Amino acid sequence: MKEDNKFILQVDPHLTFNVNTQIKEQLKWLIGIGQIETGDMLPSASQLADELELNRNTINWVYSQLRDEGLVLMQKGRGTQITGGIEFKQLLEERKPMQQLLNDTIEAAAAMGFNMQSFFMAGLAYSLLHPPYPNVKLRISLVECKGHDHPFYRKSIESATQGEVETLFLEDLSGNEVAIREVVQRSHLIVTTLNHADEVKSLFARFDSKIMVIGATIEASLLLDIAKLKQGTRVAFVCLGKTGGEWMANRIREAGINQVEFETMGMNEHEDLNEELRHLDKIYASAAVYPELKKMLPDKTELFSMKLEKSSENLLQELVTQVTV
Repeated sequence: MKEDNKFILQVDPHLTFNVNTQIKEQLKWLIGIGQIETGDMLPSASQLADELELNRNTINWVYSQLRDEGLVLMQKGRGTQITGGIEFKQLLEERKPMQQLLNDTIEAAAAMGFNMQSFFMAGLAYSLLHPPYPNVKLRISLVECKGHDHPFYRKSIESATQGEVETLFLEDLSGNEVAIREVVQRSHLIVTTLNHADEVKSLFARFDSKIMVIGATIEASLLLDIAKLKQGTRVAFVCLGKTGGEWMANRIREAGINQVEFETMGMNEHEDLNEELRHLDKIYASAAVYPELKKMLPDKTELFSMKLEKSSENLLQELVTQVTV
């Protein structure tokens, strides 16, 4: 913190939101309007606690929350410093135009004799009476691995929600704290599949993020077709990666179909897939790889047709109206 800057923080125990939040949001305003800049040091927790006549643990909580939001860096023995990362820049871009709007609103409300606390609490309540703006789409992040048919899940989610869906891969997110935080900040909802539910929940455990787990099933007609194959028919289940092919094969096992001999393969994991598939009798390809395999081996290749589980589709549709956008 620069010496010529002075904190003018206030706390009001009578407000309906707690003191911790009051302090955190005031500090975010000071950062957002440029009164606190990149590299500035915040007062020590004990110093700020004394000034505000609060418990030191309260200030520690505030600083920890600002750290988790990517706005400060806490270093033992050195203090709490404002960072200059993407979160800092986003806050500046958001708060400066917001400041002008609020200044105009406060000036107009004061001229009309309104009590500011009552005015803004009433304004918050009034905003809750209005539905989300129809021109703002739900932002959804699909987290999957590269081996499964993630294009199928993405299209299914887009169809169910009419939202904007981006696909992110576990292989890229694992161990990348910055990327994970950015996903949380830009997403209304994080969706993953049953295959990776535990991994994704673990990745986002420290964030207050809404995570939905969806599942897929295969078309009944496909099961009937495979069940009719002769004993010993040699079959391949092919997806983007071998893990996707194994998921496909497991659905057949679960259906009690055991008369076929099958292999599982990944389209992106074999240099000469054409040769490896020629000795097989039947190839079942996920939607993501079907066009290419059908072109290579048209007489053997069939689509492994899937659909989103009805419960997952219903839940996605319900969440569209529940998530604030």
